[in-house]
Amino acid sequence: MVAAVKSRILCPIILLLSLCLAPAAATGTGSGSSADAARCNNGQQAASNRQQDATTETVNVDAACMLQVVSEGLSGVVGSAGKRVLLQDVQESLKKKTHEGPAAVNLGKAGTYAILSKAGISTVPTSAITGNMGVSPIASKAITGFSLVADSTNTFATSTQVTGSVYGPDYASPTPSDLTVTIGAMEIAYTDAAGRHTPNFLNLGSGDLGGKTLAPGLYKFGSSVIIPTDCTIEGSLLSGETDTWIFQMSGDLIMAANKQVTLARGAKASNIVWQVAGYVEVEAGAHMEGILLVKTAAHFRTGSSLTGRILAQTAVTLQ
Repeated sequence: MVAAVKSRILCPIILLLSLCLAPAAATGTGSGSSADAARCNNGQQAASNRQQDATTETVNVDAACMLQVVSEGLSGVVGSAGKRVLLQDVQESLKKKTHEGPAAVNLGKAGTYAILSKAGISTVPTSAITGNMGVSPIASKAITGFSLVADSTNTFATSTQVTGSVYGPDYASPTPSDLTVTIGAMEIAYTDAAGRHTPNFLNLGSGDLGGKTLAPGLYKFGSSVIIPTDCTIEGSLLSGETDTWIFQMSGDLIMAANKQVTLARGAKASNIVWQVAGYVEVEAGAHMEGILLVKTAAHFRTGSSLTGRILAQTAVTLQ
């Protein structure tokens, strides 16, 4: 199944490159000449010599090769004028290819929190959190292990373990009403992610993502999902930084100790959503990427980490 996911992205590129790099049958000044092939090869060599970002360079070179292949196919069929028009269409099509995957999930005000919970946040010191934390409707006393210090305005608190502010519904106005809106936004985002239809991948690997390279798309699982070995979330060739992923699961999300979710080819944690109907368990030393929209609890064990957000409808525990 891993090969199937990869081939969907890579096979067309391999085909185009093989056509570009094939020796020309004859010399001349036409679009199918060895000069064109040399320009394609030179573009690739220049990219390698400059040692710039591999993704950007590959896009530029492959786009040039694609145009060359199209040009060769059109020679002698539509004439030079018609060929120019069709090549312009190909160029415009490449420019417009700026996104792969489902429409992004709107987090609303919940997107301003690193950790948000309806039932409490606990830690066994010390944790290191960059971003805001908040609980509601449960009171701020359900935030434990952080040694909170109330601000002079009493609208939020601070902690040496949190680079950001900590909020609870028992703080001064406007915090209670803001938290009500924020919790509502979290619930709306969860319903949105869970309600997406027509998945690109259904029950991939029977819920086992270990060792897989995951292309942009909507993934649906009628079970729990496990990550027993490292896996990679990889953007598409032309639009990796804007690509999106939604992982829907009717069960739990369990990641084994000391394993990693790695991002490749421009993929961003902010564009990855894990919609989990059960609980999330990230074992000791493991690293997760993405936004966790969790119906129940989220547990992060000793030494584990996350680039993203934990938005849980029950408790969050950090060990």
